[in-house]
Amino acid sequence: MTAVIATPATPAVSRPIPAVRNTRYLRLLGGATLSALGDQVWYVALSYAAVRSASPAAAGLVLSVSAIPRLLLVLFGGVIVDRFDARKLMIGSDALRMAVCLGAASFAAVASPGLGLLAAVAVVFGIVDALFMPASTALRPRLLEPHQYSGGAVLWTLSGRLALTVGAPLGGVVAASAGLAAALVVDAVSFAVSVASLVGLRSGEAATEARATRKEPFGRSFVAGLGYLRRHAVLGPFVIWLALTNIGMVGPLNVGAALLATRRGWGAPGIGLLLTGFGVGAAVGAVVMAKVRVRGGLGVWLAWAGAAQGAAGAAMALAPALGVAVAAAAVVGVLSSAMGVPTTVIMQAECDDAFRGRVGSVTTLITLGIVPLTMGLMGLMVGALGLRAAFGISGAVEVLGLACLLSRGFRTVRAPQTSRS
Repeated sequence: MTAVIATPATPAVSRPIPAVRNTRYLRLLGGATLSALGDQVWYVALSYAAVRSASPAAAGLVLSVSAIPRLLLVLFGGVIVDRFDARKLMIGSDALRMAVCLGAASFAAVASPGLGLLAAVAVVFGIVDALFMPASTALRPRLLEPHQYSGGAVLWTLSGRLALTVGAPLGGVVAASAGLAAALVVDAVSFAVSVASLVGLRSGEAATEARATRKEPFGRSFVAGLGYLRRHAVLGPFVIWLALTNIGMVGPLNVGAALLATRRGWGAPGIGLLLTGFGVGAAVGAVVMAKVRVRGGLGVWLAWAGAAQGAAGAAMALAPALGVAVAAAAVVGVLSSAMGVPTTVIMQAECDDAFRGRVGSVTTLITLGIVPLTMGLMGLMVGALGLRAAFGISGAVEVLGLACLLSRGFRTVRAPQTSRS
């Protein structure tokens, strides 16, 4: 008689689910993409309406009005996000903006909108953005597993590029053919879709930590967030690197491109080609980063990519012809996307959940707050020192980011590894 020996079954190895199959994150991403597309339609229509009702200078003033409350309040918005449910704050923000859009659309449909109405809507949007942006930054990693951070960042980057690429031309068509009221309705619908995507969405929010933070005095919570960043072995030098990179890049890309094309005699088509080169490069970089996974040495990757971007930016002013300058701008765009994904991964992986709102508000202030400052500074440097010197100084500021490699924490930070069970 033959004995039958039972052998234990080999346990099945569950494959980790990638971010592209994370239904909760895709739900948030879909709503955010449509909301961003609606915003692009609105901002283009706002510019068009402001120019028609007043002047280009007035249009610039109205657009800048939304930036002022956002920059003044965003740090305080981060404290609020760490005290309450980020998802509910986003729902309230989008619902308020939807109501404002519908109210303004009703007014614009029966009367010619003046600068007062446009400025009022812009101010409300700026105030709400100061809360919505850090809330979005805090919510996203709570919907992802650590090994999904990189894939989630790629998807978010691609969706942003899509919204910009489609929304801006669509806004021009809507503004020219249907008017400001129609653009406001489109934006209101996009906010409604965003609210629908957030309702019922469950995240791994640390409610206990939020309640504990809520018991602190507001000012103490604010100071605690800054202290957390200052003491953090990775996020401290990371924030310094982020500031240097944005200071060095924003000026040449925004004001610098227009000044370069004007002084070289390339005109408006030259400005368009330079910005198109950057956009194409950024899109290519985003696609490449969808395939490339930077696991170790994220700080080394960021520091050297930033230095290379600084060199490429300086090369734009040294280029002997427009084609070479466009190629340099494309390299700047590629490197911008190459840095975007590791930047998001570091923020999501290294930040304690209780501080996500405050850290997100600081990075928002760095990436958005320095824009008007660096644009003005770039114009002054070009006027005083010339194009080549101004672009060279901007590039050197980015190269200074290599000094952050002196921090061992920043130099050795790794992306979360795929977990298997």
